[in-house]
Amino acid sequence: MGKKNKKQTQFLKIKQESAEKFLKFLKTRLPNETFLNRGIKVIHDGAYVLFPLVNDIGKIKELIGEISNKLNFDIVSTIGIAEENYKYRSIEEALEDKLPQNILELVPKSYDIVGKIAIVEFDQINTVDDKNLLHYKKKVAKALVSVNKSVETVYEKKSEVKGKHRLKELKVIYGDDNPETIHKENDCLFKLDVKKTYFTPRLVFERKRISSNIFKKQETIVDMFAGVGPFSIQIAKNNEVNIYAFDVNPSAYKYLIENIEINQMKGEVIAYNMDVNELLNPEHKLGNSLKHTIDRIIMNLPEQSINFLDVACFLMKKPTGILHFYQFCEKPNPIKKGIENLNTNLKDCGWHIEEILNSKVVKPFSPKSDLIVIDLKLRFLHRSYLCGS
Repeated sequence: MGKKNKKQTQFLKIKQESAEKFLKFLKTRLPNETFLNRGIKVIHDGAYVLFPLVNDIGKIKELIGEISNKLNFDIVSTIGIAEENYKYRSIEEALEDKLPQNILELVPKSYDIVGKIAIVEFDQINTVDDKNLLHYKKKVAKALVSVNKSVETVYEKKSEVKGKHRLKELKVIYGDDNPETIHKENDCLFKLDVKKTYFTPRLVFERKRISSNIFKKQETIVDMFAGVGPFSIQIAKNNEVNIYAFDVNPSAYKYLIENIEINQMKGEVIAYNMDVNELLNPEHKLGNSLKHTIDRIIMNLPEQSINFLDVACFLMKKPTGILHFYQFCEKPNPIKKGIENLNTNLKDCGWHIEEILNSKVVKPFSPKSDLIVIDLKLRFLHRSYLCGS
């Protein structure tokens, strides 16, 4: 038997012979609206059926307006019984009657799930002056776990991504403080530590798009800011390519090595723990061996990528090569601004854009800027330039 709620629930009370007509009306006339509280049991009371309603006065008024001329019913209030094993469809539904209304309105609508870990931002809730904030956050975290059965730990994001290793501060608010997990994406596995490495699941479709490109057999690729390997490994999984994957973060490099081992790939991924700027050193053996030999370069460091174009031009095979370039650009017209930035910096290195293969906004980044990607074919212009010579 389900547990009784402490709070009263509003029910629509209707005669049993009219119950089926009511449900049919909901299904055919109001299919896109949720009026019934699926987490509370329907009550059968003699000749009547009581349907539990959502805790939303506006929706209850809307429902009454729709059916008042078609069915005889009453709205009654009583203690409801929770449905056992009911799977909530959203955090808001799971939190029904569990938070004050002013807090419920500020519950985050989105969050990141990385393996068994969820990461949540409470920007709006944090603006409320209330001594019970931590209690509310824990309620939200518990609701998140009830909606996402794979999640075991919930962290609150306490800072933006910062520093050379692109890390953010996290505080556990539900479950064990174990930041290591294995994330599955596009049939690949990625082991990582959410506190020690940068990884975002929000680029899942972008990584799928890049890895679905047509690659030449034995094409040579550089992933300049590889992290734990989501671009490199997904490309190499189905393509016979050679990828040099770089990352400056020792923890990311450690997991990159592990991820290369646990994923079966047609191609080869070779990992390096270093700043790619080191490749420009005239005495650097790897830099000298890779100079102007690379067919394709991935530059996914949007806040700093423009500052590494000289490295890309140093590595790119002459006379042409492909570049996947990510950048944060201000609105309006972020793509146009991104192309202008590229043109200016490429010219200084003796290269230019021969063809834009694709350009798009990947996702909004802030109220003032977007994350964009530009896929382009580069062509070498003149030998007298310093960066590309």
